[in-house]
Amino acid sequence: MQEILRNLRSVSPDIIGSAMVSTDGFIIASLLPNEIDEELVSGMAAALLGVGERIAHELMGGAMEQTYVRGRQGYVILNAVGAESLLIVLTTPDAKLGLVFLDIRRRVTELSKIV
Repeated sequence: MQEILRNLRSVSPDIIGSAMVSTDGFIIASLLPNEIDEELVSGMAAALLGVGERIAHELMGGAMEQTYVRGRQGYVILNAVGAESLLIVLTTPDAKLGLVFLDIRRRVTELSKIV
């Protein structure tokens, strides 16, 4: 799993970190910058998942696959990996999202096979 996270960061200079977390908010694997608190990221991801799932279900009638938040420092992208885990990706503010989303989709496919 760590290797997949490393590959994700190495293929895109726009990706500054990533982590796999359980839907309960526990870190499974992480490749986040040192200054970022893993537990804080995993807890917030679980909270964002709850909101994303509710929006997807209530407004779109389906399951949440991906959600993201844009801030001055960059993007936080949350992707479902199976029913029990999430891939969190942090990017630079000027990230080329189309390419980042493509790289994420490829890694989600790989991660789904081992989760």
